[in-house]
Amino acid sequence: ARGNGASAPPDTDPVAAPLFNAGEHLTFTPDIRRMSADQLSGVEELTVSRSNVASVQFHGVTDVRGVDFDSVMRLEVGEVLVYPDARAKPPKGQGLNKMATITMYQCWPPPNERVHLDAAAQEAYKQKIRKMTEKKNALFVDYNFDTGVWQFRVSSF
Repeated sequence: ARGNGASAPPDTDPVAAPLFNAGEHLTFTPDIRRMSADQLSGVEELTVSRSNVASVQFHGVTDVRGVDFDSVMRLEVGEVLVYPDARAKPPKGQGLNKMATITMYQCWPPPNERVHLDAAAQEAYKQKIRKMTEKKNALFVDYNFDTGVWQFRVSSF
């Protein structure tokens, strides 16, 4: 399935056009759904997001021609997967397998840890998130206890 059912722009090569399913509720910034094949070969600072769930900002220029977003990206509460099937993953630096900043929303502590937290306990929880991030070979950027927003960077997927 393609996009929101709208046809591709007239100068877009249908083979090069990225694939995405309207049911996934993904937002693309800039809007790759309106780009020509030439523009799709060099999208700057592409951000793929799912409202109130997560976003992934791919740094630099990204070639999204032929990328099947339905199969290579999954944004769920508490989980962001890019290339869940390792066999589909291109070499580092190609496609979506590149440096990116991930922002996850609704990342709350378990209810039993959240009830009686003071500033020191919040900082301890933030350090726990930092260690968990680093164990996954990612660079911790921030965790906001009040908003439940966790942000980190990866060099590739």
